[in-house]
Amino acid sequence: MNASGKDRFSSLLLILLLALPGTLPAEERPGAAQRPEPRRVFEELLTPYRNLNDYTVKIRAEIDIPAIRVPNFTAILYFKKPDRFHVETRRFAPIPRNSGVFNPFLFDPEKNLLSYLRSENLGGTPADVYRVEPIDGKTPVRYYTVWVGGAPAQILQAESLSFQGTKAQVKISHQTVAQGGEKWLLPEKARIHLTFPEGAKSPDSLIAKDSPVSGGMRRLDEMSGEGDITITYTDWRVNTGLDDGIFKEGK
Repeated sequence: MNASGKDRFSSLLLILLLALPGTLPAEERPGAAQRPEPRRVFEELLTPYRNLNDYTVKIRAEIDIPAIRVPNFTAILYFKKPDRFHVETRRFAPIPRNSGVFNPFLFDPEKNLLSYLRSENLGGTPADVYRVEPIDGKTPVRYYTVWVGGAPAQILQAESLSFQGTKAQVKISHQTVAQGGEKWLLPEKARIHLTFPEGAKSPDSLIAKDSPVSGGMRRLDEMSGEGDITITYTDWRVNTGLDDGIFKEGK
C-alpha cells in the first residue's frame, strides 16, 4: 500500500472508531439520564422560602445523650432571616445549631460549594445526594452531605461534619402549614444522631449561646461517644414581624 493509500486507510479507520457506539460518556448518550445540576436543585429548594422573613415555633425535645444527662424539655424557638435565632426555655437546651434549628437559607447556593455525589434509595424514596461545603471560613461545619427527594423536592436527610470532628445526622419529616393564604412546607419532626470524637472541646455547634444553663450543670468542656435528640415542632407562626430585640445577646 502506497503512502496515499495508507493515509486514506488511516482516515477511514479513525472515522469508524469515532462512529462506534459507547465512545460517548454515559451522561451524553441519547436517552441517558442526565445528572442533576446542583445549583439549580438548591435554588429550586430555596424558592418557596424566599418570602419567609421570620418564624416562631414550639418545640419538644427528647434527649438521649449519656455524656450530658439532661431531661427532655420544651421551648419556643424564634428565627429571623437569614440566620438569627433565639431559644426561650427555663431548662438547659442543647439544640444542634445546624440541624435542630430550621433554616431554609442554610444551603443557599450563593454561600456554598455544591457538588452531586450519587443517586440512591433512602427508606424507599429515590434521592439524589450532594456535598455542600460552606464558603464562609467561620462556620464550624466542614461540609454537609444532603439527600434530596420526594414530590415536591425536599431535604430528607442531612449529615454534617464539624472541624472538631463532631458528626450529626438529621432525618426530617415535613408538614404543610397554611397561614395567611400561603402554604409552607415546614419540619414536623427531626431525628438527630450525634457522634462526638474522644475529648471534643467546647461543642459550640451543639449548645445555643442564649440557652440558660442550670447552676448544677457541669461544664461541657469534654464530650465523647454518641447520643440522640428528637425534636417535634408544633404551632408554627410565620412572618409575624419579630422584633430585633428578641435576638440580642443575653435574652
